[in-house]
Amino acid sequence: MIFQSHKFARHSSARNCNLGFSLLELLVVIVIIGIAVSFATLAFGDNQAERMSHKSQQLGALIDLAKEQAIFNSQELGLLFTKDSYSFYKMGSAVNKKKEEVTIWQPIEDDRILTKRTLPDGLEYELFLEGIQVTFAASKLKEITPHVFILSDGSISPFELKLTDKADHTFKMIMAENGKYEIDAIN
Repeated sequence: MIFQSHKFARHSSARNCNLGFSLLELLVVIVIIGIAVSFATLAFGDNQAERMSHKSQQLGALIDLAKEQAIFNSQELGLLFTKDSYSFYKMGSAVNKKKEEVTIWQPIEDDRILTKRTLPDGLEYELFLEGIQVTFAASKLKEITPHVFILSDGSISPFELKLTDKADHTFKMIMAENGKYEIDAIN
């Protein structure tokens, strides 16, 4: 009987030891997970430059689309920039207080593709027209005049646009009058 109770005691103490993981086993698993996460971070890296390149190319494609719409609809369009967004406008008519019909720039609101676009946090535009940097305070005026004109004959106001972030990434877009553009990474 003593032998059997001793055997039972050995089994119960072995059973208690195997109920959980040891501290060493947990530490090894945590180290392995940490190494895997660091490799994943290095593999994917900082995609800020890629995101900025995508935003620049997206703007170029939208300008191409607006140019095609301006030609197809025989309508003058415009592009207004702020520090962190841009909006497309169309030339339209309205009646003023004197009940006269006047020509004004109206935001394009009924087109979900040429709608207002806002940059992600931390990205900003710098716009240059004829080599002079544009201040964006004028875009808060009551009567809006776009910075860039997209005319019904297919011509576009030439401009230079820089997309920068708070780090060291800068992309420059140069738009020619014929609608051809170049996008280059500066940093």
